[in-house]
This record gives sequence, C-alpha cells and structure tokens, in this order.
Amino acid sequence: MKRDILYVDDEMENLVVFQATFEDYFNIVTASSGQAALDLLEHHVFPVVIADQRMPRMSGAELFEIMRRKYPHTKRVMLTGYADSRAMLSAINQGQVFYFVKKPWEQDEVFSILLRAIEAYDMSLSNIALQDRLVASDRCAMLGRSAARLAHEMGNQLCMLPLLELIEDEYSDKQDLVQMAGFARSTYERLVQIVDEVKAFVRFEHQQVVTQPLALAEVVHELLEFLRFERTLDVEQLEVVVEGEPWVRANRVKLQQVLINLLKNAAFAIKEKPDGRIRLSLTRHHDQVEIAVSDNGCGMSSEVARQIWEPFFTTKGEQGTGLGLEVSKSIVEGHGGTITCESSAGVGATFTIRLPALESPPTPAVLAGPSTLAATPLGASPTVNSR
Repeated sequence: MKRDILYVDDEMENLVVFQATFEDYFNIVTASSGQAALDLLEHHVFPVVIADQRMPRMSGAELFEIMRRKYPHTKRVMLTGYADSRAMLSAINQGQVFYFVKKPWEQDEVFSILLRAIEAYDMSLSNIALQDRLVASDRCAMLGRSAARLAHEMGNQLCMLPLLELIEDEYSDKQDLVQMAGFARSTYERLVQIVDEVKAFVRFEHQQVVTQPLALAEVVHELLEFLRFERTLDVEQLEVVVEGEPWVRANRVKLQQVLINLLKNAAFAIKEKPDGRIRLSLTRHHDQVEIAVSDNGCGMSSEVARQIWEPFFTTKGEQGTGLGLEVSKSIVEGHGGTITCESSAGVGATFTIRLPALESPPTPAVLAGPSTLAATPLGASPTVNSR
C-alpha cells in the first residue's frame, strides 16, 4: 500500500515534477504554501512532509516549527537551492528537520530519504505504543500490590458474622432487626467472595466461579435493597421495569457487581440534572435476556464512547479508576453474553447486556445443578413495574 507524502512548494512546476517523479511509489499530496499544508494536516495524517525552504509569507523553517509543536511525530524533510548555512541551522534548530536536501535533488537520493523517514515515523509510533503498554503494565502491577493489601485488610475486618448470628438469635422477635441482619449477612458473603477473588488474582490462581439459574427479578430486588444505602444513587430517580419472568444462568454476585457499576455510572451522569432519571429494564427476546440501564444524563461523544471499554480510561477524573466498564465487560463475556453502549452527547446513554436465556422457570433438575465458569478479573423505594 502506498504511503502518503505531503510536498510543499510555492512553484507549480516543482509540484508537478515531484508528483510525477514519485507517484508510482507514494501517494503524493501537494500544497502551494505553508498555510495550505497546515490546513491539510488538520484533516489528514502524513508520515512525511517535504517542503521548500524559500517560500513567501511562511518559509519551510517556519512551517516546520509549527509542525514540531502540533504534529511532533511527522518527519520533516527540507529542500533548498541556497547554500545559506544560517537558514539551514535555523530550520534544523527550530523545526527539528529529519533531513536537509539541496536542489537540484536526485531521484534516488530523495527516494531513499523518504523511505528512511517513513521507517523512522513508524518506529516512533511503535515506541509510543510500547511506552503506553509499559505504563499500563506498571499501573497493573501497582494495582495488584494495592489489591493484595486491600484484600488483606478487608479480610481482617470481616469479623461481623458472630454479631449477625447473635442479632438473629437474641432479637428474633424484632422483624426489622432480623431483616437488617439478613441484609448484612448477604453483604458479608458478597464481600468475602470478592476478597477471595482478589487474593486468587494476586496469587495467579485459577478460580472457578459457580453459576446457577437466577430469576433476574429476584436479583434486581435484592440489589435495590442494597442500593437503599448507596449515597451516590438516589433511588427516587430510578425506575425498574420487568417484563415477564426472565431467567439466566449466572453468578449472582458478579451479575450484581455489573449492575451496580452501570447504575452508579448513570447516577454520575445525571447528578447535575434536576430532572435526571435512570431506567433499569429486564426483557426476554427469544433465546436472549436483555438488561438495559439507561439515563437522560450528559451522554458521551462518539470518540469517548469508543474508548470507554479501555482499561484506565475514565471521564470522572480523580473520582474514577477507569476499570469499572472493562471489568463489567469481562464478567458479561465470561457468562457468554455481550454488553453494548449507545450514547449521544447531551442526550444520555443506554448500556444493554444480552445473556443466554433459560426456560422460565427452569425445571427442578436445572435449578439443582450449579455449574462453573472461568473467573473474570476484578476490578424512598424506586418505582418497580412488572409487565
């Protein structure tokens, strides 16, 4: 595939000759001034720009100085017919010129220089990608060490089970206390599972995750009880719509982990809107169950929407880690499902999870048979409508 080269010269004859000479080897784009070249660079990426030094209004050195700031990876080659050492030094110092070629130029020499410039451009991009991977690896290593310490400290603090048993035994006639103790017990079990998962991840152990048939309406009801105590999410802004009785085979804790992340993201998106609303809907379409979390918040541009699944990418600044959606995607895909996002800036966003559906309700034999899947890495009441 031909690579793109931008050639800049104020003399039309030179533009025609250069293009005719190298059009068999490269895709030559021409510009008759420095400003025209900058306009092209605004909309197109060129690995190499070759320009004449002596041009009216904007010299080649001045063009390259601007390019050095705005397009630092593009390789810059200077052509000149003047033996002006001061101009050459200025161009090299200001524009960091890759190569300086005197006119009249030789085809073979320029061809060789362009090939080397393209190789240098590709190498610089590869080095940037490698640096990004090294930074991500270092952040992952730091995250692993932090996760190990966090799991250790959380494990030390999870000693509430005897207290919960005491409440259930001594205050069995206090329905509110018993209900609260039951809720605390389920939260305790969820935390224990997450801590064990973190420990297994840090030790590079392969941990099996148990799945079982789940009625999604029950999973969501349990989740809503938990979210009553979540200060970042106002449950009065949340509407839940359940159509039918959708069932899936999944891990309860991990599925709730995904939903909590999506709901908290939605709450963050609507926090500046007095009329902010969040909608959680459960539906079944043929052999799939659809779980959709939508909001009427700030939404995202198409560019941001393409990056949200990347590790460490976040729009929350210091409030976010950039891991929530990446972990959620891993969990959903580990269950044989998919997760997608539709969003427009200023309109809101909808995240849709699709999971394989089970018969509704499953047979007793299915209910009695848990299975496992490979572990995926970490990372007022609402309105409920049943249809």
